[in-house]
Amino acid sequence: MSGDVPRYETPRPFDPTARCYWYHSMVFPGLERVKGSWTIENFATYIGGYDLKSKSVLDVGTASGYLAFHAEQAGAAVTGLDASSTHEFRHFPFADSLSYKDIHGYRAMWERENLVPIKNSWWHAWHKFGSRARCVYAPMAELYEWPEQMFDVVMAGAIVEHLSDPVYAIGAWARLAREAVLIPFTDVTPLDDLTMRPITPLDNPQINYVWWHLSRGLYNKIFDNLGFDVHYTLTHADHHDDASGTVTATRPSIIAIRRGTEAARTFDASSLIDPWRQDYAAAPEPAAPAPRPQGLLSRLRRR
Repeated sequence: MSGDVPRYETPRPFDPTARCYWYHSMVFPGLERVKGSWTIENFATYIGGYDLKSKSVLDVGTASGYLAFHAEQAGAAVTGLDASSTHEFRHFPFADSLSYKDIHGYRAMWERENLVPIKNSWWHAWHKFGSRARCVYAPMAELYEWPEQMFDVVMAGAIVEHLSDPVYAIGAWARLAREAVLIPFTDVTPLDDLTMRPITPLDNPQINYVWWHLSRGLYNKIFDNLGFDVHYTLTHADHHDDASGTVTATRPSIIAIRRGTEAARTFDASSLIDPWRQDYAAAPEPAAPAPRPQGLLSRLRRR
């Protein structure tokens, strides 16, 4: 194992003129606000009520840093993780997609239009919050080189759907987590079979940025193999990039707790909302995403 991983970023100076993309809405000290593609009203509910006080936390796919900075405000020592380069992104292959026809052009456009602005937003928020969070830019596979059980908690919010190999990634997150892996706001197919299904009908090259929905049975099996018990709850977020305006989305959040830990003995699951109660389970498959007129990924689809 390399002796210099993880490699923490040197904090960037504050640049109010840097172009930012805000994935989540933020409220900074002094009630200064920025509006992102998504608004989360209740961070604690979003992560299933898991107590982060005095915990070390890795926020995977940190984006603009909403989860990272709110975890810090909840008393955690936080490290944010995001992609180091556009070479790490995978898109579903369609003959008419730029990512299929011209990968070099696509990477350059993604870097300019998305990766750089979203990193700028993280550092902008870092300064606004007076944060002490650290940041690492590294490929997901590199997490297997980091020290085992390096963090108390690993969070990975709404990122599974964008990974071509989510099972491998979940293994990396579990390996780093001493007590819990939190996967907030992530659709789960309500099946006990071990399945992984495409999110879309795979007939629209404009939607090449999402991959798989994993079944409840597959999540349970993966985490069981890794020594975790799994809980589920429901959470909400407002999506502002829909063509019809703001839409409230409801998805499960996954709380996987390592067996034999204090968290396994003390976590209170009584307040969790069963995602498969009668009124939620009426639709057996989560709906495929519709193309959005604006936002982080839509700028790529128009190319």
